[in-house]
Amino acid sequence: MDALETLLRGLPQAVASGLVYGSIYALIAQGYYVTFSTTQTLNFAQGDFLMVGGMLAFTTFGVLLLVGAPLALALIVALAVIPLILALMGTLVERVAVRPLRRAFSLGWILSTVGVAVVLRNTVEVVWGREPKPVPSVFGENAVRVDAGLFQFGVLPQEVFILVASLATMAVVLVFLKRSLLGKAMAAVALNSSAAGLMGINVRAMVVLAYIISSVLAGVAGLLVVPVLHAYSFMGVLPGLKAFAVAIIGGLGNPFGILIAGLLLGVVEFIVAIFNASLRDAVTFFLLIVILAWRPLGLFEKPSKEKV
Repeated sequence: MDALETLLRGLPQAVASGLVYGSIYALIAQGYYVTFSTTQTLNFAQGDFLMVGGMLAFTTFGVLLLVGAPLALALIVALAVIPLILALMGTLVERVAVRPLRRAFSLGWILSTVGVAVVLRNTVEVVWGREPKPVPSVFGENAVRVDAGLFQFGVLPQEVFILVASLATMAVVLVFLKRSLLGKAMAAVALNSSAAGLMGINVRAMVVLAYIISSVLAGVAGLLVVPVLHAYSFMGVLPGLKAFAVAIIGGLGNPFGILIAGLLLGVVEFIVAIFNASLRDAVTFFLLIVILAWRPLGLFEKPSKEKV
């Protein structure tokens, strides 16, 4: 009964916090989906692109607050500048770390993108140092509390913003991919790059665009979460790994499955943390092993059927 009562008391908070962090995992994981579905490659520096977004947010906020600009203006400037910088970084990663090695030997891009992650972390430590750096939230630091008997939980306004902005960003990206001409061109490249090239689609440009979208998603995730996690060189390691797990569990080719898997994983993590916070990170990879043993393609991915 004690364990059940503990679960019931902690469940509302676990769901609230889990949805917030799960939305971040899903947002980063959508980047894995975009690059994999278009190019059959993944950027294993994705979590560190989140870190770069967080560090750029720290710098942007610091500079603008130093000259007396309001927090709201700092957020607007960060939302305008950070995606541009991350888009450039995504282009460079595809051009330097992925494209040449895809030609040379099929899996070389795995090690090269891991190398990019290490370079980014070391560079950030040299430029910004190792100490976590706080970034103020535009929405303040006072938690909103709900108290109705056993149904008790608290969330920061920034956490509400994270959830709403993450879901909205994913919706915009999915609409772009499914409805726009560029999105349809990317889908054509994913289906058959040779045929897409014969139809006049610039295959190389679509591959670069996939990496740009993936990098921007990670950068936006960093901007959203940095007031909660603080900015430091290793802030993207666990979110990046968990997002990869979410992409695998949800199905690398299924963006809606990735969204559901991300939200569910976030909730499960915090439910486990009710009883033992030390197991919160371990449960992600335990579930990954169990689910892949049961469904190797993920929960929501269906085997492709080839026509003979």
